[in-house]
Amino acid sequence: MDKKELKIIKTAILNEIEGEKFYRDTAQKANLKDTRNAFLYLAEEEKQHQNILQELITKLTANQEFSIDSFNLDHTASPLIFPKSETDVDDALEISAFHIAILMEKASIDYYRDAAQTTNSEGARSLYNYLADWEVKHLESMEKIYDSLTEDWWDKQSFSPS
Repeated sequence: MDKKELKIIKTAILNEIEGEKFYRDTAQKANLKDTRNAFLYLAEEEKQHQNILQELITKLTANQEFSIDSFNLDHTASPLIFPKSETDVDDALEISAFHIAILMEKASIDYYRDAAQTTNSEGARSLYNYLADWEVKHLESMEKIYDSLTEDWWDKQSFSPS
């Protein structure tokens, strides 16, 4: 494996570690139970990404071919988040945290898509594309939560920007 490929994977692992830490720390500070659960879910997803990338780096450094087919990732459905009764936001902390999470997910998507375009390994390319798609699912979930919390916050203020 060339140094460029190794750097891509190491950076991806570091990004996933930082994401996991951010999500776990944010979960501990969240006021709402569903907010905590959403961030803990995302932290676990980031941990899975780390494990997959670690296996990729192990196989590629041993000059073994890597195949995304060796992973059963079908369980990665979006979490069921925020039944209507739980959306009473006491302050804007949760909204800010979800906004930061959205930016992190967008950056991850861009990173994996760029990595897929620059790798010479077909197995790595498949994995990077898969991880980018996985991050898109996270992003979509986060945007729905963010929109719902923001709308609820505005309603609580007796003001709607629309």
